[in-house]
Amino acid sequence: MILKLFVLIKKPLLLLLFFLFLISCERECKLSPIPSNLFELENCKKEYIFHCGNDTVHAKITDKYDYYEKTSFKSPTNIRRCEHYKSYELDFKGQKILVSVRKKVNDSLELDVLAFGNCIKFSSEKKIMQKELLQNKYYLFERESDCDSSNSIFKKVILKGYLITSITTSNNKIWTIK
Repeated sequence: MILKLFVLIKKPLLLLLFFLFLISCERECKLSPIPSNLFELENCKKEYIFHCGNDTVHAKITDKYDYYEKTSFKSPTNIRRCEHYKSYELDFKGQKILVSVRKKVNDSLELDVLAFGNCIKFSSEKKIMQKELLQNKYYLFERESDCDSSNSIFKKVILKGYLITSITTSNNKIWTIK
C-alpha cells in the first residue's frame, strides 16, 4: 500500500522538482550600469562644511558603495534581481544620511535618502529618468510631520542632483553647504 502511494506521488514530485530546476536558473542581465557621469562617487569629497548662521558642522563621508549585480536568479527560496546601486553615507553630528541611486530598469533610476529613522510611512524613493539626474534638479526628502523626532535629528534633506545641499534639523535650523 505504501509502495503504491509512493509510486503515485513519485511522478508528480519528480515533475515538480524538474520544473523548479528549470525556473531556478541564473540569467544574464541586459541592464546597462549607471553611467559614471550620472553619479560619480569620486566627486564626493571626504568632508563637507555646513553653515547655519555663525555655526559650522564638519560632516564626513564615512562610506561609499558601488554594487552591480549582473545576473538574475529566481528560485522558491532565493530571488536576486539584476541592478546597479551606488550610494554614499554622510556622518552629520553623529547621525547618518545615506543617499543612493538604484537602477533596475534601463533609463529609469530610484533616488533615495535614508536619514529619518523609522519616520517614513511610505517609500521615500523618487523615480526619475537618467537624463533628469544630469540636469542637477533639486529633490526634497522630508520626515513625516507626525513622526517622533527622537528617532532622528533630521527633518528635511535637499539634494541637487545626488549631492546634499541643505539639511533642516528637528530644531528648525537650516544647514547649507558653502
